[in-house]
Amino acid sequence: MSDMNNNIQNSLLEMPFLKNIGLLMTYKCQVTCPHCIIEAGPHRKEEMSLDDAFRWIEQISEYRNNYIKVLALTGGEPFYNLDSLKKISDFGGSKGLFVSVITNAFWASSKKEAISILKDLKSINMLSFSTDVYHLKSIPFERIKHAVTAAKECDVPFTISVCTEDKNDIEYRNLISRLTEITKKDTIVTAITFRAGRALKKLENLRFRMSTEPPIAACSAGSSPIIFPDGRVLACIGPIIDLPFPHPLVLGNLREESLFEILDRAESNAILHAIRVWGPRKLISILEEAGSSQFLPDKYIEDSICMCCYSLLANRKNVNFLNKLSEDFEFKRKVAYARVHYLNETRMAELYQLEKIILR
Repeated sequence: MSDMNNNIQNSLLEMPFLKNIGLLMTYKCQVTCPHCIIEAGPHRKEEMSLDDAFRWIEQISEYRNNYIKVLALTGGEPFYNLDSLKKISDFGGSKGLFVSVITNAFWASSKKEAISILKDLKSINMLSFSTDVYHLKSIPFERIKHAVTAAKECDVPFTISVCTEDKNDIEYRNLISRLTEITKKDTIVTAITFRAGRALKKLENLRFRMSTEPPIAACSAGSSPIIFPDGRVLACIGPIIDLPFPHPLVLGNLREESLFEILDRAESNAILHAIRVWGPRKLISILEEAGSSQFLPDKYIEDSICMCCYSLLANRKNVNFLNKLSEDFEFKRKVAYARVHYLNETRMAELYQLEKIILR
């Protein structure tokens, strides 16, 4: 992989707020992995129409004078419908967006086939291949190997995403060893399996390492909102998408208002940005100080910021508390200036100062 592609890949992994927006193109997938958070499979019917995709990409490209740089296409499996993937990626590319796609590489049945498919998808600038013990039950490792070879041949930067319940698991460690034979270690990204979606029903012998303390880490996933086929816009594609009621990370719906309105409001979402700056642990500590620890779990999954966030937001009383906290002027001030200090993001502070002037 070229130095330029390495630089692109590293910058994408540290993408600032709203520079990257995702489209969940489809819930369809040729396999039904037991850990799938959206419960994708060949039986699912929900897909993003081309009209919706084009209209929303148009808004993405126009937001704040081309502020958004990356269009991330995900599913389900975006390669399930190659014609739709080509049309949507080409349209995104025509609008000046850097197009990335998340895929399980089922389509890479051979090196020749994989190269042929990628060469036809000229507007795809980056790929993320998903593989782990769950995917490997249905998709042979050779498919990932062919896809990686094709990406290198076509000079398309890539990462490989691996989920596991425990980083000490022998199957996980063996897979990482096999992956390092076909790619560099810094292209491999590991995440702890989400205990949500199909995992709650299918993974009976979960082997998570637990802790009485929430993980100490900020959240980078909250920088990249995701748009669903029904128009919902969520702050991330973590387990919070599985919650059945409104919460602070539900940003809006494109069938009710424009992307401009939704994203401008998200800039001042104090709960979202507190999670991005300090992680959910900060909000948990505020709840504990307020005497509301009875609404928090006794244990947390080690190293899983996402499940920590889910545990926090899965209780309606916690959500009600956080909704009130988000209106606290002093809390908003702290979050706004923390964004400046830690993330070099000034927009919320500017909006805070404007709000302060208006309230005088």
